[in-house]
Amino acid sequence: QQPSRFKLWCFYLAFTVIVLFAIAQVETGAEAETNVDDGTAKTDKGWGLALSILSVIAMSVLLGAYNHPIYRNIIVGTKIEGIAILILLLFSTILVALISGPQRGLAVDSDGAVFVGNMYYFSWLSFFTGVLTLSSYVETVFGINLVQTMRNKSTSFTYWSALLVTSMIVMGTSADVYNRNCDVANEEKQQPFCSRTILAVVVGSIGTVFALVMIVLKIAYGQVPFLTEVSLTLSLFILYLVELAYVTDIDGPGSPLGNLYYFSWASFLLTFMVGKACYEDYVDAQHVEDQQQHVHEAELPTLANVNVDDDDDDGEEGNAVRGSGLSAVKSTVPSRRVIGGGDDTSV
Repeated sequence: QQPSRFKLWCFYLAFTVIVLFAIAQVETGAEAETNVDDGTAKTDKGWGLALSILSVIAMSVLLGAYNHPIYRNIIVGTKIEGIAILILLLFSTILVALISGPQRGLAVDSDGAVFVGNMYYFSWLSFFTGVLTLSSYVETVFGINLVQTMRNKSTSFTYWSALLVTSMIVMGTSADVYNRNCDVANEEKQQPFCSRTILAVVVGSIGTVFALVMIVLKIAYGQVPFLTEVSLTLSLFILYLVELAYVTDIDGPGSPLGNLYYFSWASFLLTFMVGKACYEDYVDAQHVEDQQQHVHEAELPTLANVNVDDDDDDGEEGNAVRGSGLSAVKSTVPSRRVIGGGDDTSV
């Protein structure tokens, strides 16, 4: 029976092969119509092909080891597989940067919009599959379930971790857009494009700091004051709501369907999920508190209960004394025998 990670390796290989063929079809020279940055496009395409080919070769070797009884014991579940996963995940991260980078990515045009869907979406799928493969390896080898561990910290810990990643992408993408389009004299800046780009940088930075603070506090202390978490969540919810309204507007840097658009929406939805988790924690805490209060009230005797119990005990003791006294009196009365008529009668 194949380990559960075998399916992940199959998906990882399939997604990487799709990315490889998509990169190979990109035109970068004089024939290019969409990617105008020919200088970087040629270099990025070369690196993308090299990393994709190396990834496909390494994944094919690992899948072959899974199906070989001897090499399976040598590679599967050992340090060799762990090192291979880390290297391939690094390759996937670089490929995502080369492919989806704003304005210079192989899968986006000069406006930052996606024009090669297979390359863009499957590069991200390949990256997330690599993360899942690493998580499966850690769980199998070290017995650590990363997902369950994050959930045990608190209900919202997983959402805060995801919000940290999405906020960092919003911050980095918008900063790159600003450097490429707005790092000029004030009279040459395109407005309101540049001001909205600054808004995206600020909101992404605040989201990154808030999420990082919450993660550190939950890891260090196990929990965070409820009002503190709710306040930060509500602040981020409002900030990302404003950011969506202006940044993804027709005049904003996030209007093209790219990293800034997708991860702005992802960050906003994650703030909603964090708020939902906080509400669920509050309801659970109230339920536990009510149960403890009912148990506490049931254990505490009242004055009326004490008096009734004392009266019942006194009544039972009095009846027992009267009953024993009557028995004693009866036992002290002598019996007389009257003889007459041949019959003995006891009185």
